[in-house]
Amino acid sequence: MPPASASSTLTAQVQRSILDLIEADGLEPGQSLPSTAAMSERFEVSRPVVREALSALHATGVVELMNGRNAIVRQLDDHLISLFLTRALQATGEPLAALMEVRAPLEIQAARLAAERATPDARAELVDEVHRMAALADDRDAYALADLDLHRSIADLAGNPALLWFTGAVRHRVYEAIVQVRQHRAEHGLLGIEHEQHEAIATAIAAGDAPAAEAAMREHMASVAGIVAAIESPGR
Repeated sequence: MPPASASSTLTAQVQRSILDLIEADGLEPGQSLPSTAAMSERFEVSRPVVREALSALHATGVVELMNGRNAIVRQLDDHLISLFLTRALQATGEPLAALMEVRAPLEIQAARLAAERATPDARAELVDEVHRMAALADDRDAYALADLDLHRSIADLAGNPALLWFTGAVRHRVYEAIVQVRQHRAEHGLLGIEHEQHEAIATAIAAGDAPAAEAAMREHMASVAGIVAAIESPGR
């Protein structure tokens, strides 16, 4: 029997091989992988090693295991990304500031891509979405949720699944940040500035002006980052 470390390494190699197989064969969620016996022969390893690799991929949400059937590709969700990011951000000591450092470049890129790629109908809907937000300006929680939805809409218009996944993964953390930032704005007579910034972003995207959309989102992210810094590091 090989040492435990060797067995673990072999299992990890087979995990990567299965991931490569899914990509190479273009397997979609719900489609079956080859049988354990077929993969054992293909990867030149024992069936128990293949089963261990599949169990590990099942634990990470990549495949679904069912008795009497081949493993199937699972529809991805963002819970693992969310868990990882939450733990990583908490370890920094200033989780909101760390979140902004990660989030800002992606939001800026999403705004640029949305301006370049969104359809006319989608651009018009984005402007309408911002207009509807104006009625929620005095409702802290409702506006925070609408704020989240707006940024998700922009990520969707960007046409990049990775940006959309990231937006979903950090949704809970971003909601907490938005609520705290709006509370700070309210205490300092600054409410309304964020809505003006949202209008500027949506207007630029609707016009198909990528540089303006990027600049407007950059200004918005810098504004939020400044308030986050004031909240988490008031003495600086």
